[in-house]
Amino acid sequence: MKTKTKLGFIILAVSLISIAGVIWQSELKSDATKETVEKKEQSSVLTVDQTNPLTVTSKKVQVYVDPSLYSTVAETDNDYVLLKKEPDEKSETVTKLYRGEWGLYLVTQGDWIKINTNEGKIGWLKKENTEIATSSRKVKPTLAQFKVVLDAGHGGVDTGAESEDGTLIEKELTLQTVKKVGAALEKLGVTVVYTRTKDEYLELSTITKKAMAEYADLFISLHYDKYDYDNGMDGQTTYYYYQEDKEVATIINNALDQNLSLNNNGIRVGNYFVLRQSNRPSLLLELGYLNSDRDLALLKQTDFQANVANGIATGVRTYVESLNK
Repeated sequence: MKTKTKLGFIILAVSLISIAGVIWQSELKSDATKETVEKKEQSSVLTVDQTNPLTVTSKKVQVYVDPSLYSTVAETDNDYVLLKKEPDEKSETVTKLYRGEWGLYLVTQGDWIKINTNEGKIGWLKKENTEIATSSRKVKPTLAQFKVVLDAGHGGVDTGAESEDGTLIEKELTLQTVKKVGAALEKLGVTVVYTRTKDEYLELSTITKKAMAEYADLFISLHYDKYDYDNGMDGQTTYYYYQEDKEVATIINNALDQNLSLNNNGIRVGNYFVLRQSNRPSLLLELGYLNSDRDLALLKQTDFQANVANGIATGVRTYVESLNK
């Protein structure tokens, strides 16, 4: 009788240990499943692609306005969409966003999409006023992995600015300069793509679509300026739109300042179509005023465009180095 009792206790103990093991394994599996689900939910906003180079992809939301509702000639209230504090039309307005502007996608709720704006403001947009796209950025790229899309401002019927003596025309200057810049970048091993390589007119939307289709690591649009009256302004200026592009704007501007004799007007936020409408890092450079006597003399120097190219190439190299720190 005692032997049977001991045997019974042993069998019971083994059974309890087995059951505990199954429960423990089940909990581990449950935790692992929960972690996988949580990661999957996060990936809808930000994902990391383990490729060479490493790429971070995020969802972006572009503010959309029906083209029939706004004018391309004059700015009106219809150019803007209201960002609401809550997913409700009667909710408080956080701010208003210009058509074409991009923000970071956060979540969808019914007919509303929650975003984080360029200015860091969080709110809701109606789905009908949004277009969603994915945007990727390389992490620690080498120069050989870096791609720059270069845009020669104006072209074709759009001549741009012109010097008073008629010797310099912006569309011609930008095309000449962009080719020198491209050659300097290619010497560094950078991949270069041009929006145009001849005298032709391109719609602004075509230019931004090109930059996005090429997944440009940097888009640069080159221009020469003209003030409202002669000698009213001079110097070079670097424009950016999105806060995340401020660093590269500063780097490129400083590099140009080191290579050019033009006065430096620094970096400025510019609400230009080719900057606002693109979800790629984008800059617009104004490389002097064609109706400034001081600038015109510098622009006519034989080495001016080569100096511009060297400045931009130096800036791009410095920027890529900063991405690898």
